[in-house]
Amino acid sequence: MTGPGSSSRQRVAIVAAPAAHAALEPLLEAYAKRGPVEQVVTARIPPIEELTEISAGADAVLLVGPRRRSPRTVLAGPLLYPGGGRRVPVGWVPDVGEAGLGRFAAAAARVHARRAVAGSRSAALLGQRSRRYEDLSGRIGRLLAEGERPLRVYEWTADRLIREDMVEGLGCGLAVGVYVGHGRPVGWVGYRGIRAGHLETLGEPTGAILSLTCLTASRKRVGLSFAEAIPLSGAAGAAFGAVIETLHTDNSRWALRLARGLTSTAATLGELVAAAIPHPDGASSRYRILGDPLVPLIDADGAGDRADALTRAAVLEHAS
Repeated sequence: MTGPGSSSRQRVAIVAAPAAHAALEPLLEAYAKRGPVEQVVTARIPPIEELTEISAGADAVLLVGPRRRSPRTVLAGPLLYPGGGRRVPVGWVPDVGEAGLGRFAAAAARVHARRAVAGSRSAALLGQRSRRYEDLSGRIGRLLAEGERPLRVYEWTADRLIREDMVEGLGCGLAVGVYVGHGRPVGWVGYRGIRAGHLETLGEPTGAILSLTCLTASRKRVGLSFAEAIPLSGAAGAAFGAVIETLHTDNSRWALRLARGLTSTAATLGELVAAAIPHPDGASSRYRILGDPLVPLIDADGAGDRADALTRAAVLEHAS
């Protein structure tokens, strides 16, 4: 694995219908600057065996398919295993049409462009107001701040920030946001409820938003899951979420493994997830990558200044 700003070449395979390839053009151009791009043009979703064969020649796979298909049924997990011990991250994006795919592609391409202008990495810690989740968020924060390659950490949990301020923070352009708390197919329970609509007018996209909770990538009684809507709204280059209910103990283990990975050499969301899953298991199969598996985990230029200003203002308001 390589760190942010690395010039290493990465191969990506894009599996999508012809119109989707056209809508993804900004992201395809960003990929081409990183390495070879294989465009697999197909109106159908290949079976897992065929996707695995495609992944044998790639470092990541982006799969775009009919909106009627759900993250749970289209993929068996966040990684493909082509053999030889390789773990290839795969991202799912439902084909919601030119406008939605275009928003996703433009936002992800903006994050890729950061590699040339910024080197800082910051994390927003997001969480429900609860002793259990506040304790877990604190453990994550300490790992991120004290690791081998520490991140700047913003503690924006619901006991510190109201919903409007937290949403504004997600528009600062930080490398990653990590949510712990209860989740639903429509969004997060914390902050009096966060839905996809709250994230539609953000400024700079977050690199990746990790929801370490239940159901945020589930289609149960919704037309589009919250985790799918995050990249399609342009709020982040990618999201990570669960397609079914998950145990708090599993989510805690995931959170700590991902936190350690963020302070190592993982430069992209896909590398982070691959490093956190040494081998296929039941816990990892509950999660999916939604959006760009190669999205870099790096701040936008000026992200830290914007986040610092927001945090100071929120602290003053909380104290008054």
